[in-house]
Amino acid sequence: MANTNLGEGHEKTATGASSYQNDGLRDTDVLTSPSLTNVIENSMGNGVLATTLNQYDATDRNNPVSGNCCVRPNGTIGATSQLYVDTGTVHLDGIFYTVGSAVVMDITASANYHSGYHASPIPNGGSPSQEAILLVYVDPRLPNNLGFVYGSYVDTATGLYPSSPSAHLVLQNTVLASVRVGRGSSGPVILAIEDKRSFVRPGPLALSNAITSGGANADRRNDFIAGFNAGNLPIANMGLLYARKPSGFITNAQGGNQSHLFWQSDAGIGLQAGGGGSYQITPVHRTAKTAPIAYSAALTLTFGTANEIIAKPLISEADGTTSLVTIRAYDSSYRLESILIETQHYTVNAGNIVINAPAAVGVSGGFVVVEYIHASHL
Repeated sequence: MANTNLGEGHEKTATGASSYQNDGLRDTDVLTSPSLTNVIENSMGNGVLATTLNQYDATDRNNPVSGNCCVRPNGTIGATSQLYVDTGTVHLDGIFYTVGSAVVMDITASANYHSGYHASPIPNGGSPSQEAILLVYVDPRLPNNLGFVYGSYVDTATGLYPSSPSAHLVLQNTVLASVRVGRGSSGPVILAIEDKRSFVRPGPLALSNAITSGGANADRRNDFIAGFNAGNLPIANMGLLYARKPSGFITNAQGGNQSHLFWQSDAGIGLQAGGGGSYQITPVHRTAKTAPIAYSAALTLTFGTANEIIAKPLISEADGTTSLVTIRAYDSSYRLESILIETQHYTVNAGNIVINAPAAVGVSGGFVVVEYIHASHL
């Protein structure tokens, strides 16, 4: 692979497989406005999700001329009016869109232009030395969520470089490529395709614990710098995701040092005055229930064992000791005889649940069914 990373189209004039690129950041290279407007959009979270970046040793991981919404010519540069946009994912103003496909897009097809910007596709140049810039940008109003917008032709023989269009800037967007278009024998042709993609950081987002200036666990805001005004959180109509140690949030909270929480500001919901409140989302509480287990003598059900107890039950955050387990005893005809009580009829230990013999529980014996809440771990 001749190229070094996904930003190559912005960093230097590419070579090899992408020799049709001319824009870059070296002296004598051309820098056009989409490189800059994409940076501004990227600061607001708009851009391409580089979904193939997580496999570090993949041969094609950093290939700037394939995948991840890459724009490529279909045919010979200087003779074709067609291009491909590789399938990829784009984030635009809080919404994710799949863009591109294996379908060829033609710069002479009116379906690829929004009527608010152009009444017709880009025309042919007036002379062999005339060139214009056409941008391939994300537009959810058009097929494949992609659109074309173009600027005016200029005579490059006079030393001019064509200007990028700006009509699309009335909306938030991200530009995938800048295409130089020139005069062809029967219609406009593609002279170069410049990579203009900017990427939203892939992979998980790490959150550090929010704490106060005194080192205590914080709720919703971090006022670690003493003497500064407190932030105005919560704010109406805004929720947020944050991390903190759960101590102080719930008396007997679980998931110490690893908790993420979210704050919801919906009025009229929650215990806080005016509604809203913080809710812990780790560990993930899951409910499991066993099939009927034969019960004629004392039982030991081991955690992490198939057909017994697959994960360790959690404890009640009300007292920090009572296990979130419900055990029902049935007779041999599957009629409910009793709901067992922890410490009286069974005990929950570090690695198992021990159920007393039927006679000690006061039932005839037959079957038990165990229902419990867990966090998918032992």
